[in-house]
Amino acid sequence: MADGLDVLEGDGGTDFALYRKDRVRCARGADLLREHRLTASSPTRRVLATCCNAPMFLEFKNGHWLSVYRRRFRPQDRPPVEMRVMTADRRAGVEFSDGLPSYARHSGLFMWRLLSAWAMMGFRSPRIDYVQGGTDVQGRR
Repeated sequence: MADGLDVLEGDGGTDFALYRKDRVRCARGADLLREHRLTASSPTRRVLATCCNAPMFLEFKNGHWLSVYRRRFRPQDRPPVEMRVMTADRRAGVEFSDGLPSYARHSGLFMWRLLSAWAMMGFRSPRIDYVQGGTDVQGRR
């Protein structure tokens, strides 16, 4: 994965690559990963590398996928962007002219692909247990 802290694109959006949890492994550096949550009971955790404070991925509790920040991959290894979702939340004045499918919310195609992947996994939601660092809850020191 590439160095760098940036996760925002020029339009203010964040590019993610979604991967099935059963296809993601941490090859090295698990001891450097730490989770951050907005509240202690938050269903979403953001995982950062403590060595450089780089955001690595988002995980949704009981989800079967990981949202990996595309900028964590070297440019030549980044998977292509296939679609945009949640564009209703973009900054005012941002226009897209690159021909990528863009959806105001989660599209039917997006939801179908998530459901299909989950079915191929036998409707399981594997645990990501290699994050070794503790939990940091926003606002708590």
